[in-house]
Amino acid sequence: MSSEPRTRGLGPPTLVRRFPPSTLRGIAMPGAADEPRERRKGRPEPVAVLIGQLSQGGSERQLFMFLSHCDRTRWAPVVYVSGELGFWEEHIRSLGIPVRLLTGGRLAKMRQLRAACAAQGARHFFSWSSYTNPFGLALLGMDVWRIGSFRNALFADLPARLRPAWAWASLSAISLAVCNSRETYDEIALRGAARPKPVYIPNGVEPPAIDQIAVWRATWRARLGIGDDVILVVGVGRLTRQKRFDRFIQVIERVRKDVPVAAVVAGKDFGCLQDLQRQVAQANLNEAVRFIGAVPDARELISAADILLLSSDHEGMPNVVLEAMSASVPSVVTRVNAVADLIEHGETGFIADHDADDLARHVVRLATDRGLRRHVGEHARSAVMLRHGARAIAHQLWALCDARDTGGIAR
Repeated sequence: MSSEPRTRGLGPPTLVRRFPPSTLRGIAMPGAADEPRERRKGRPEPVAVLIGQLSQGGSERQLFMFLSHCDRTRWAPVVYVSGELGFWEEHIRSLGIPVRLLTGGRLAKMRQLRAACAAQGARHFFSWSSYTNPFGLALLGMDVWRIGSFRNALFADLPARLRPAWAWASLSAISLAVCNSRETYDEIALRGAARPKPVYIPNGVEPPAIDQIAVWRATWRARLGIGDDVILVVGVGRLTRQKRFDRFIQVIERVRKDVPVAAVVAGKDFGCLQDLQRQVAQANLNEAVRFIGAVPDARELISAADILLLSSDHEGMPNVVLEAMSASVPSVVTRVNAVADLIEHGETGFIADHDADDLARHVVRLATDRGLRRHVGEHARSAVMLRHGARAIAHQLWALCDARDTGGIAR
């Protein structure tokens, strides 16, 4: 555990030394390559990493994996949080990485970030979402290499009110844009702007051992009181409109006309639970569909499933799908953003339209064919182990910090 004090906020902003503004050419910042490397030898480079919150989400898990595979002889990250602390705070602190909460209004938080980066001597800034990208504007004139991220369907994370202005700020504040889907990469590239330079890097996953998957499956099925012969369909995610668990329920209702499946939904409620429970009751599914709230580690519950069902309207690269694939659990997913980068339809999973009947058709096919479930699950696990290893993905992300000095994108 780190000895870093449990700082819940930063102190008042200090005076900031102002650096002459740099001009961007491509993605290399002139002046960086001219800086004597001897000045940086022998000590790790400070990196300011900014995320909106540290609750139990897929983006937060990706951040933890990124930090876990940091070469601490080269980089010295500090995590700044613009919203709320939560579940992942202690996990990140256990790596010996400081976590600091920015407080006050947005402008106050930007001033705090600028002052902290100046005090830290940070030459690298890594924003973890489109929502936090605009904080890069606070670092203009400081010769800081600003890496941003788009981890949902382009601007889907941004506030609906004044979204065009938010979108401008999210793009203009950064030098480099990490996209976890090819669709988002293409959308940014087609804008033809000199910056930010988009780069496609998918999400990573750490596949559990086969023996561990079996233990998790047995443990969760016993906890739920579900026998091994029962087909279990699992949905995981925050209970928000975006996730469309109302569609999930419609799918289960249609599937049960052919197969007596059981279904479990895990995730924190954000105002949708009562409506969903009402829908379950009206469909006479009280014995078939359960909402169990947030779970400490969704990978364990997913390992107990026979099928993962993703019913969202939009996503980036869904972490739960990666986790299901790594546990050899076949997925049926709506056609959202990066799923085409993840799933080969019919071979490593099934991609459906945003339609309950289409989703149900694929769920029924899997539920009634044990051999197909095994085939898809095994091929899915092989695919993610080949292309989405957490260590390799983290190394690609950390290599972006070198891009300012190499004049290109280090991969």
